Amino acid sequence: MHQTIIKELSKLLKGKVLCQVPLSRHTSLKVGGHADIMIYPASLEELLSIIHFSRRQAIPYFVMGAGTNLVVRDGGIRGMVIKLTRCFKKITLIRSYGDELKLQAEAGVSLRRLLACCLGKELAGLEFVSGIPGTLGGAWAMNAGAQGKEMGSITEALTLLTGEGAVEEKKSTEMYFTYRRLHLPPGSIIVKGLMRVTRGTRSALMGAVEKINRWRWQAQPLHLPSAGSVFKNPPGHSAGQLLERVGLKGRLSGGAQISEKHANFIVNAGGATAQDILTLMGIMQSRVYEETGIELEPEVQVVGEDG
Repeated sequence: MHQTIIKELSKLLKGKVLCQVPLSRHTSLKVGGHADIMIYPASLEELLSIIHFSRRQAIPYFVMGAGTNLVVRDGGIRGMVIKLTRCFKKITLIRSYGDELKLQAEAGVSLRRLLACCLGKELAGLEFVSGIPGTLGGAWAMNAGAQGKEMGSITEALTLLTGEGAVEEKKSTEMYFTYRRLHLPPGSIIVKGLMRVTRGTRSALMGAVEKINRWRWQAQPLHLPSAGSVFKNPPGHSAGQLLERVGLKGRLSGGAQISEKHANFIVNAGGATAQDILTLMGIMQSRVYEETGIELEPEVQVVGEDG
């Protein structure tokens, strides 16, 4: 069945279509089963074709960025995984109303490349994304942030492809960003967006970026595979401090470990499975709730089928 679908998709698309792709190669935690089909659309028109094909054939789809905030279960993902990381990578500086500057970028751009572009053009406003892995689309979807700033605060507009296959532009006033989440209708795909930036100096920008990078290296286990912060900070609390207080640093489950450096990180210490990670997440939530009465809400997205 998969081969038949791949043949049909290959007739529709110039972009790459792959079968039975191990998602452990596409996630920062290095775990997860296979995707039935993985597609790299070559244009917005091809992305539209994929959505219409999905609706006609009743095949579900999941949009994946760089897989840096993702736990894919060991059974993998059924249907189609769509990746925008090969062709949706354009960045454009737009000048409007005198000195007002906007940066337009597509969802497949890596945050690292976006920040490098800002540094090269001496544009301020996105320094806080330094060290956050992943793509711009993923950063919007989870309202990524650091140092008291987040994507929602600098976003002017987003272009979306709806689950019905329509292209819509949403202004910031029409979008609902909350802590570590952008609320979108089911099936929506972020295609590109417009961000507010200002003029800066290279020395000031580099200083801010270097300060954030030093903080990350001191506080986070960047030398091992992880998905960043596992849980959101509850109101008035730090998830990492709560987890450290209940004595969970260093706890192991198979090849997964709660980091000894930062208790809100789970690392793949070698040979971990998604189930190892999910087991630790359950222990973390249970222990904190038992000892403090506080419920931890995952910041990582858990998707896919059980193994």
